[in-house]
Amino acid sequence: MSMPVGADADVALLPVCYLDRWSVAPGESLSVHASGQGGAVLSLVRLRGLVGAVVPTGYIEEPASKAATVELEPRNVPMGSYAITERGPAVDASSRWQWTLHLMPTLTDRGEVMRWGSDGPVLYLRDGVLVARWNETTLIVPVDAGAWSEVILAHTGTGRLELSVKPLGGGAWYRHARHQAAKVTPRSIAGALTLARGFNGKLAGPRLEADDQSIASWDFSQAITTQSVPGRGQQGSELRLVNAPRRGVTGVLWDGSAHDWRTQPSHYDSIHFHDDDLSDCEWPVTATLRIPSSSPSGMYAVRIDADGQTFHAPFVVRARETPAVVFLASTFTWLAYANSLWASPSGAALARAYPREAALCRRYGCSMYARHRDGSGIGLVSTRRPVLTGVSGLFGEAHGGQVTANDDLRVLQWLDGTGMSFSVITDHDLHTMGPQVLAGARVVVTGGHPEYHSRESLDALASFTATGGRLLYLGGNGFYTRVSTLPDTPHVLEVRRAEGGVRMWAEPAGEYHHQSDGALGGLWRRLGRPPNQLVGVGFSAQGSEMETRAYVRTPAAGDARVAFLFEGVCEGEIGAAGPLGAAAGYELDRADVALGTPPHALVVARSLPFGPLTAPVNEERLTHEVLDAHDPLRADMTFFEGPAGGAVFAAGSLLFPGALTETDGAGRIVLNALRRMADPEPFELPPLRPD
Repeated sequence: MSMPVGADADVALLPVCYLDRWSVAPGESLSVHASGQGGAVLSLVRLRGLVGAVVPTGYIEEPASKAATVELEPRNVPMGSYAITERGPAVDASSRWQWTLHLMPTLTDRGEVMRWGSDGPVLYLRDGVLVARWNETTLIVPVDAGAWSEVILAHTGTGRLELSVKPLGGGAWYRHARHQAAKVTPRSIAGALTLARGFNGKLAGPRLEADDQSIASWDFSQAITTQSVPGRGQQGSELRLVNAPRRGVTGVLWDGSAHDWRTQPSHYDSIHFHDDDLSDCEWPVTATLRIPSSSPSGMYAVRIDADGQTFHAPFVVRARETPAVVFLASTFTWLAYANSLWASPSGAALARAYPREAALCRRYGCSMYARHRDGSGIGLVSTRRPVLTGVSGLFGEAHGGQVTANDDLRVLQWLDGTGMSFSVITDHDLHTMGPQVLAGARVVVTGGHPEYHSRESLDALASFTATGGRLLYLGGNGFYTRVSTLPDTPHVLEVRRAEGGVRMWAEPAGEYHHQSDGALGGLWRRLGRPPNQLVGVGFSAQGSEMETRAYVRTPAAGDARVAFLFEGVCEGEIGAAGPLGAAAGYELDRADVALGTPPHALVVARSLPFGPLTAPVNEERLTHEVLDAHDPLRADMTFFEGPAGGAVFAAGSLLFPGALTETDGAGRIVLNALRRMADPEPFELPPLRPD
């Protein structure tokens, strides 16, 4: 995307779009939701490759349908999560009423806590104080960030409004209770009830009593997997949650005795709202594009050209009939890294150096590697917003780098060059359709960074390999972290960054279980499914893209079982140079029988030794000096035969796809593996070793 220089340019006018889904079949249609200003040309293109090296500057593309002219309008981005019901409780002007709720603001600079009806009170934060305003009356009491309080807002029925804040939870004994009251001119109240709009923090247990009767309450520990909260009482209508706030989070009662919200719901009766949550831009449809029935499977994009600027929104077209070779596009990983800028923890340095890119990421919601404005980690991200990281030429590792659609496109470009027929599916397809989406395939090929997977997508791959399927894993740091999708908003992806692993933020204690299903989150290695079980290797070391290494053959490369891999391969170093450096680097996978690598697996090549810029990942460390593994600083190129005639080849490095251009080295090995795996002839398991 070509963008003008300067911090003052209005990013809201730049042409962007999002799609209603990221995977379609030929003959189906896509909805395009765009924003910009003035006339634009909308076209469907097939992406065939990348222009440029480490950070691509453009796409090799070809038209896939006739272009259309559209008129773009600037669209608002409805940022921030909140809860709302259009049928809020109603009371007469003479009624005595009392609202009670539990509040833990994480920021106190601004944000509404509650807005009740068109003529009712508003409770909001402003510069460290909690303000209640109703008609001409305003009450103000200080409130503490990061601490629980019971808030009571009451009308006595005699023209008096009262606001009380009582400390709760840890440290309550050291904080002050506050109270203020004043005369008010009461009115009847009816209309919508909105909670936590523009608010940062946790809210729990709102309830309303009127004339000594409980007429409405909401228990946020109920229906945690959904984007709604059932109401209780005569006037307790259902609350709808907007922009996917964080659920399954600890409340004021949490004492460490439970860590799964399903086992002790009363300890998880809060919702964490953020003023920068975003699950759906809800823009109107700009155009509906039908995918031509004759379209071959591959990676495509909706392209917008407007006023000298270009935007691409990548997606996948599946095949009508599955060929022997299927490429698995890592769309969960695309989404996890979507709209990343790299600086820890706030990105302030990058924001100063690249104000336009920072403004775009903030406007359209940052990635799972960033933090919310209140400092908590972003654990829920959505496809229904412009994803800037699928666009070449933007700054940042994820912008045009090795963790988005562009990484997968490198492998697809190479696959195109093999002359073999193949189709493309996505993680989302595997997650929703299961192993049947692979029916008819003999081999699944991955890109360089299939880091994030759901239980469903892993189950589908495990089923495929258990029934004779072959797997060609061409990257590193794959099958590493568990993700899930929210049941009633499946375009939203969830991660919980539990103990261990490489991460830019850590989950608070007690909040390791996904709100989507209650299952424990974190690394698949910690969840009993280390990637070694599926692909023979697992994430072991991380380094710098400035320190890359070639592979050299091991004695196992001479085993007759893998002779096919090295046909036509040069002697000496493998993958010594490429557009991303040498083949081994940045994120490295190694074999380890203790972690599930099959005992008959062969490490056929290993990276040359790394220097001081490469270090073991967190889960390999026991102390600052003691490691849990011997020599984890390596990339292991690994092969093993699987059940029912299947087999697995693993490259062992995230940067490996850059070496596919080496026609007598890394590229030739993968081509040999692909051709053999696409052949229906079964692989034979080696004889069992004698006891």
